[in-house]
Amino acid sequence: MARYLTRQRKQLLEYLSKHTDEQMTARQIADALTAESISISAVYRNLSALEEEGILKRSIRENTREVYYQYIAAEGCKDSLHLSCRVCGKSIHLGEKETEQLLHSTLESTGFQIDKTETILYGVCADCRK
Repeated sequence: MARYLTRQRKQLLEYLSKHTDEQMTARQIADALTAESISISAVYRNLSALEEEGILKRSIRENTREVYYQYIAAEGCKDSLHLSCRVCGKSIHLGEKETEQLLHSTLESTGFQIDKTETILYGVCADCRK
């Protein structure tokens, strides 16, 4: 990380790194960090910086205007495609074998090479389909 790690950024990173399978809004993050005395403006400022540094992925859920953030710097995230539930927001890391099969199949059939570091596939998780 190129930027200086402030106390607030350290606390934010610590929180986000424990929630790698979740997409959260800035408000949800700020609410979770109220005991740490981190303001919503500081959360937004740090989220923006962390996104620029490639530590977070930002997305907008279907039929909403809210921006969701997900920590993607964890070891398990680096070489994974992410599956995101449109209903509950749960994020799933696609396994290495499945990821490679999908990437290879797409390349073979279309000639299109997917950049897995920039990819989130949206759908509905098993729990929400019940």
